[in-house]
Amino acid sequence: MPTSGGILFTRISSVIPGAILLLGIAALVLFGYAGVGRGGSTFAFDSTYFFVSGEMWEQKISPYDPAVFKSWMSSIARIEAVSFAYPPNAAPLSLALSIGSVSLSHILIGLINLAAITGLLAFVHSAIRLDPAVLGSPNVRTAEICTWAVVIGNPFTAHVVWMGQTTLLSAVFLLGSWLLAQRRLDVMAGLFLGISALKPQLALLVGVWFLLDRRWQLLAVSAMTVLAMSAWPLWTNGIDGSWLAWIRSLIDYQGGAYNTLEFKHVFGLRSLLFAQGIAIPSTLPLALAGTLLLYLGRRYYQAVWLIGPILILSILLVYAHDYDLAPLAIVTFPLLVAARGKPLALGAIILLAFIIYFPQRIWERVDMAALARSREVALLLLLILYLGLCRIAQPAKVQQPAS
Repeated sequence: MPTSGGILFTRISSVIPGAILLLGIAALVLFGYAGVGRGGSTFAFDSTYFFVSGEMWEQKISPYDPAVFKSWMSSIARIEAVSFAYPPNAAPLSLALSIGSVSLSHILIGLINLAAITGLLAFVHSAIRLDPAVLGSPNVRTAEICTWAVVIGNPFTAHVVWMGQTTLLSAVFLLGSWLLAQRRLDVMAGLFLGISALKPQLALLVGVWFLLDRRWQLLAVSAMTVLAMSAWPLWTNGIDGSWLAWIRSLIDYQGGAYNTLEFKHVFGLRSLLFAQGIAIPSTLPLALAGTLLLYLGRRYYQAVWLIGPILILSILLVYAHDYDLAPLAIVTFPLLVAARGKPLALGAIILLAFIIYFPQRIWERVDMAALARSREVALLLLLILYLGLCRIAQPAKVQQPAS
């Protein structure tokens, strides 16, 4: 018979995941929606870029002329803006957010991000059911709830919500595309991938993966989706005033104070090295090579979770701000499951997560701002840990793409 101490331990163990989930929800509400500790900034201030670009597209004016766009931002929102960096396929979102007032656009993006967070939780739940290695395993429900808590409560999720950014929105469609592709629903997967290209730097390596996998129908539907989403800018401004102008606008955008390598919220190995006085060229070739190596070794990992390391490669080697780390919380589940019965591995995961999620403002307040760059190192180590810890003993069969 179980002892009273054993029963008490079991009860406590069953309560802890729920308590962690409640703490995550509280953190999102307080720091993401209520703005506790956010100073004088306004909720969802970044969504103003979509509002203004939508207003301009409604008037058939291209938002990709930096001087004109900045003038509109100044007159409508009293913001000293950088260039509009989203591609023309962002037009549907911009037009939707500009249907009312600036204040209404802030409310709408807050609701959109709440829906996106719910979508991330649904991804974790669905991915677990596509992973034959964990079905019926003990503590799966506990690991799932803890993962939900990290997805909801990590500081980057709150940051995306408070800023009114689109990382979560892009990520939820990207993860949806990945799930649908696992089920061989390539038309829907392509549609979701095309929508996720709202943030092309986040979707790029997933698109490369599908290219390596010869998912031609998926990629064709994705391209058609991007084209359809950019139909209004193409119709009103032509290719020169839409896609070509966007490329030119990116040059001005990357020269903005908030987007250069030395800016504290720009994230990645290039920024890490630049902070140490080491300037290196684009790490995109490394990102592509890493994706290829991961693809070649895919049989050694559960396919449904491989989206995690692909996203880590995107964040470290393509281009990102620190808030783009928000969707990486999904790797919590496979890491927790793989670390079961391995206290040293679990301790390493917790330590690396602590470094990644430790508030940058605290480092700044104690005059140790340079230590915030330890997050890039921690994320790289977490990727290495994932590749070692989550490797399966027997290679899984790789399903061949349909001809």
